[in-house]
Amino acid sequence: MNNLPDNLPWLRKTAPALAEAVRAAPGGVLSLLPSREGTVTAKHGDRWIHSSYDPRKEARAWANAQFKEWKDDEVGVGLGVGLLYHVEALASLKQDGRRLAVIVPDVSELKDALDARPLGSWPEAIEWIWGEPEDMARRLADFGKPLRFMTYAPAAGLHEAIHREVEASLRRMVASRQSGQLRIAVVGPLYGGSLPIARYVISALESLGHRVTWIDHSAHHTSYERFGSYREIRHRLTMQNRFAELLSLDTAARLAEDPPDLVLAIAQAPLTAGVLAHLRKKKFLTAMWFVENYRHLTYWRQVASHYDHWFVIQRGECFEAFRRAGAPQVHYLPMAADPQVFYPSLLTDDEQREYGADVSFVGAGYQNRRVLLPCWLSPEWTFKLWGNEWEGAAALTSVLQRGGARIDTQTCRQVFNATTINLNLHSYDGPSLDPQADFVNPRTFELAACGAFQLADERSLLPDLFTDQEIIRFCSADEVPHLIRRWLHDHEARRAVAEAARHRVLAHHTYRHRMEELLAVIGLRYQDRIGAILRGDRNAGALADRAETPPELATLLGRFRRDQRVELKDMADGIRAKGAGRRLAREELLILLLDSYRSETRDLV
Repeated sequence: MNNLPDNLPWLRKTAPALAEAVRAAPGGVLSLLPSREGTVTAKHGDRWIHSSYDPRKEARAWANAQFKEWKDDEVGVGLGVGLLYHVEALASLKQDGRRLAVIVPDVSELKDALDARPLGSWPEAIEWIWGEPEDMARRLADFGKPLRFMTYAPAAGLHEAIHREVEASLRRMVASRQSGQLRIAVVGPLYGGSLPIARYVISALESLGHRVTWIDHSAHHTSYERFGSYREIRHRLTMQNRFAELLSLDTAARLAEDPPDLVLAIAQAPLTAGVLAHLRKKKFLTAMWFVENYRHLTYWRQVASHYDHWFVIQRGECFEAFRRAGAPQVHYLPMAADPQVFYPSLLTDDEQREYGADVSFVGAGYQNRRVLLPCWLSPEWTFKLWGNEWEGAAALTSVLQRGGARIDTQTCRQVFNATTINLNLHSYDGPSLDPQADFVNPRTFELAACGAFQLADERSLLPDLFTDQEIIRFCSADEVPHLIRRWLHDHEARRAVAEAARHRVLAHHTYRHRMEELLAVIGLRYQDRIGAILRGDRNAGALADRAETPPELATLLGRFRRDQRVELKDMADGIRAKGAGRRLAREELLILLLDSYRSETRDLV
């Protein structure tokens, strides 16, 4: 092939350090082969990186599909190097003014590409991103524009782990640079396990300095439940669905009263497809944190395409399922804990007697728990079961506390702190451990935040969150009695594990961390909108310091704190607050006129 001497000079023009690294690299990552069309193609092991028939035609089809989604104000970021056919095809479509960057995880792979075929001068227009993942993320963050990631899967799959590291580093950087204040409306559910999560989310957002409006539908739960008294299922479902539609319209009306920058819905929030479509038409930005098992609760299929962003607690097949249903953006965002709610606490002797046990379990009576928990009872240790929906579980009646009544958050915390070994068995509607064990439940983080020792069933996503020195796992039901005997009387070892888990939660797994990441993801996608606010570009000081800001406007901005976010409405309110009857400056009149127009066009209902 030997095209490297001809291709290296253009790389030296734009990225001299990368050119030197390529020259010194060994290469040999890709196996080069002739395609049927006659051009060179490549494999990695048994995997084709480009078409074995016509790599150029394949690259053009990929590039055309990517280009349709690529907006003028976005920086395109290519993932996947290969022999660069796909990048060349995309560069040929790129219009003047657009920026296209390519991440290079392995300089040896790039050397193979430069040696395989003559490239001409088009690569000079590419911004090559290479180095350690954090360095690459910093380069991307410094663009200060929306990023459009374009993944050429056959080549990108060779370095999937590095791409994930870059993405994670990028989110952390954006999160650490947040200095502005958003206006966020959180839409909560009527009832259920996601209701307390909505409260934790609100607390976290407020702690980050954002102004949060909670659209709380839980007050209507009693009315909703009354429809359950109908004998006819058809009547019950009709009334409950109509009631949910009414609450959805109520949400739209509340948003119209005080339009936010972001509408953040928590799982089971009553927002219908029709209302969501109307919000999109009115340019509202929407996101859903779906804190549920997507396999069990499937209503998301009806609204998948109507939210701008989905945040889910599962990966892999979950991502694919949401995308097939039309979700435009899907991101992994695991559960967390609120350390203001779950924390280590000392109990009185009476509380220890009431809540304490050698072994405890807190949760609802799913089928796998009804089958497995009786197997873990033993005269060798005391056992207490807390929670509701245990009707008919005769084998557990002797250990069920408070007759199976629902317990509140404070009681959960006291049980966690009073128990020697907390069992954490994830829910499953079958007689065994969950065969598709991926997501990690909130209890994992809440127990850890309390500094409580737990035995948890293994989950595929758990190692990404906790080490096996922080949470002890079991892979089969038979392991549990042996693990209880192993840890029950080893106080020092239990304490070391539990303290390590607590440190991990406080450092990485609070709701504040999750909201920083959620906003970073959205801020990266909407750099000129959410991103600009998060960066502080709309704060009074930043606006006043802009070279293009007229002196008259800078004077008006001087009435606000430099770190205070200022929008048109805020300036208009400030002018009106000075009282009627005084002579207004020209710029003040213009601001009031614009604000009046904004008020007339904001109506949603």
